[in-house]
Amino acid sequence: MQDKAMLRQTLRERLRALDEEMRDAASAKIAAHILTHCGSGAAAQTWALFGGLRNEPDLVTHLLPRLLERGVRVCFFHIEKHELQPRVVHSVDDLKRGTMNVWEPQVHCAPVPVAELDVILVPGLAFTRTGARLGRGGGYYDRLLAQSQCRARRLAVAFEAQIIEDIPCEAHDQRVPQIITESGLIEAVAS
Repeated sequence: MQDKAMLRQTLRERLRALDEEMRDAASAKIAAHILTHCGSGAAAQTWALFGGLRNEPDLVTHLLPRLLERGVRVCFFHIEKHELQPRVVHSVDDLKRGTMNVWEPQVHCAPVPVAELDVILVPGLAFTRTGARLGRGGGYYDRLLAQSQCRARRLAVAFEAQIIEDIPCEAHDQRVPQIITESGLIEAVAS
């Protein structure tokens, strides 16, 4: 098994090889699957999304408007003191490029306690069918998901090309119980 650094490099190269048209089509399918599997009763919920990196599913274009139309309170994360802080966005205009070139909420967006999140869409470089996750190396989502007040449904979002056989895991690495790709929902089965 490759170490995390080598695995990250391999996955970055794999994602760079995906053409823009394929990523866009897959992102639209991913958004549809998310709404199918998580969308019932969504109007009374608070969701946390991610986005902005060229090689990850585009949730801003394909999911954000549909959630807002359904009355979902949508948050994106602001990075503050190495922690992810959810803030409410009401439209794409509330987003700006922030740390690491990801979409972040503007400063006027109201913060939301982590305990109020019902669904967290979790990014990563790779995932296994057993729920292991390889992040980008900053530990932001591991720290967020480890918080005792974080009781939200955790749904990893990735392209099918990001599903791999094995990921080296450490004690602090947080697992995900479900993964959505352009092919549909994967229920993680612990090994």
